Amino acid sequence: MLMDIREKIRGWLAYVIVGLISIPFALWGVGEYLGGGKEQPVAVVDGTEITARELDQAFSDRRQQLIAQSNRQITAEMIEQMGLKRQVLDQMINERLLVTFIREQGYVVPDELVAATIRDISAFQTDGQFDREIYQRRLAQQGMSVEQFENDIRRDLLFNTLDNALVGSAFVTDPEVQQLVALRDQSRQLGLMRLDRDTVAEGIEPADEATLRAYYDERKADFQRPEQVRLAYVEITPEALAADQEISEAALQSAYEDYSARQAGETARKARHILIQVPSDADAEAVEAAREQLEAARQAILDEEATFAEKAAELSDDASSRDDGGDLGRIEEGDIAESFYQAVAELDEGSVSEPVRTRFGWHLIQVYEVSEAEVPSLDAVRDELLADLRRDQAESAYYDAAETLASTSYEQPDSLVPAAEALNLSVQDSDWISRNAGEGIGQHPAVRAAAFDEAVLGERFNSELIELDNSHAVVVRVEAHREAEARPFEAVRDEVAAQWRAETLETTLAERADALEDALAKGSEPAELAEADAAATWLAPAWYERRDADEAMPAAALSAGFALTPPGEGDVATATTTLEGGDKAVVTLRAVKAGKPGQLDAETRSRMAIQLQNNQANRLIEAFIRSLRAESEVEVREDNLD
Repeated sequence: MLMDIREKIRGWLAYVIVGLISIPFALWGVGEYLGGGKEQPVAVVDGTEITARELDQAFSDRRQQLIAQSNRQITAEMIEQMGLKRQVLDQMINERLLVTFIREQGYVVPDELVAATIRDISAFQTDGQFDREIYQRRLAQQGMSVEQFENDIRRDLLFNTLDNALVGSAFVTDPEVQQLVALRDQSRQLGLMRLDRDTVAEGIEPADEATLRAYYDERKADFQRPEQVRLAYVEITPEALAADQEISEAALQSAYEDYSARQAGETARKARHILIQVPSDADAEAVEAAREQLEAARQAILDEEATFAEKAAELSDDASSRDDGGDLGRIEEGDIAESFYQAVAELDEGSVSEPVRTRFGWHLIQVYEVSEAEVPSLDAVRDELLADLRRDQAESAYYDAAETLASTSYEQPDSLVPAAEALNLSVQDSDWISRNAGEGIGQHPAVRAAAFDEAVLGERFNSELIELDNSHAVVVRVEAHREAEARPFEAVRDEVAAQWRAETLETTLAERADALEDALAKGSEPAELAEADAAATWLAPAWYERRDADEAMPAAALSAGFALTPPGEGDVATATTTLEGGDKAVVTLRAVKAGKPGQLDAETRSRMAIQLQNNQANRLIEAFIRSLRAESEVEVREDNLD
């Protein structure tokens, strides 16, 4: 839903706007988490407090957004190491200052504009029309009232007013556009001396025993068994809580009725297509020629001069379907390009589309079967619906469970058994973990940090509640502890040999790359240097633009080449870099050519002017926020941040 809102409220203040919406979503859905006592502020902005609870929930929400946006390539631990929590706090402070300023200026958002904005959000629509029941249900699922959400939209639209004012005050001159083009489209004459890591490694002789023992004696701390602990822990996730959720027959029947209503309105569509491939870099003439070819095929089919299958066999570039008349079978949303799916959804049975463009090229589409989806019986989907209901109920119960786990483990700090029994969960055991490494629950830096905290390790108390994710928390206690211990050379000889070899390889690579760079900088003939070194290969100088990375000129080398200061006429500039896979490379730069603004078409020139204008607007808002902070009383309570 936030993505829909972002589309409706555009501008380079979007990061503030989405932040403003996401924070209340996190706050009002949680309830009184841990409750009791006056909350300590983490910051005070002109007398208004930002509480630790507000910050924690805003941080948790933003963290989840980043994890989802990265397709879970970014972990929660990685984000914490980025200092995201302090960034979120700074954003919250900025938001408070901006809201205050805008309101002081007397800006008002009419109710009609708020209503129109909400009606346009697709998450609240059925068949393209605003659906109040869905609207209220979606907000309830997020723990928000209608009034809260509409106030947030009103506030976001106020930000849009400031956005428009600042963008309007930013202007771009034609010389600035020309300067950007000259830099963006710059080309450089780059050469590349590549030093193959594997070839260098083959030349490193194994170390003798005396060398390894001396290496071990100098680095005994590297080979000792580190200080370690073994933990007991109670872990809560919606999945762990789901099994205990009781679902009434009435709730199951209601869920089935909703499911049936959704299924009854769906249709299954089967389609066939003819594809004319068009390269992404094809010129306008080639694109139009492909479209016209399909237009002619469509007319022949409509005039019954040929069947769709015959034209597919004759024209289609899709080798997997053309021999079957272009048959693709049932088309599901998400399985194919959106423009293709929309065309299928709009076609009647037997009809043929106009040519449809996707990233693959042009398609001619025919829907050959439309059938109503069958609604399974309750018995057929009972297990699936029960699992969904238990999961949803467990997600709602998660915060109550987190409060119970936190309070019980705090009130009875010498054991986790009472907390586990209160939640009908088991106390689990970890393997040995150190301060820097562990498996299972020990893979989380936050768990390792808590395990070696003085209260947990020294006094053997239960830890505080550790939030590993938006719906994943744990409390740990130390069950066993062992100090760091030296290991004899004989026990770690293979580790010593491996570390010595890896370190020697890195040193050798760096030394040989430095020697090659020095020789190239002094004017040595590159081909002769490569011939004299079995690990080296030389890529002769050629002209490259910033986007021209390929296997021969990898991105790291290209980046290093464009970071170099242009040399004087007849001179050469050099840089050493490490490539993906560990090879070393020396990049040479001999000449630079600026991009040519005169070759830009009007559309590209306009797009670049907008880019520059947005950059200027970003700088304006940053300066504006700095001035607001300088004129305001902002106090960050560092002691309350942890």
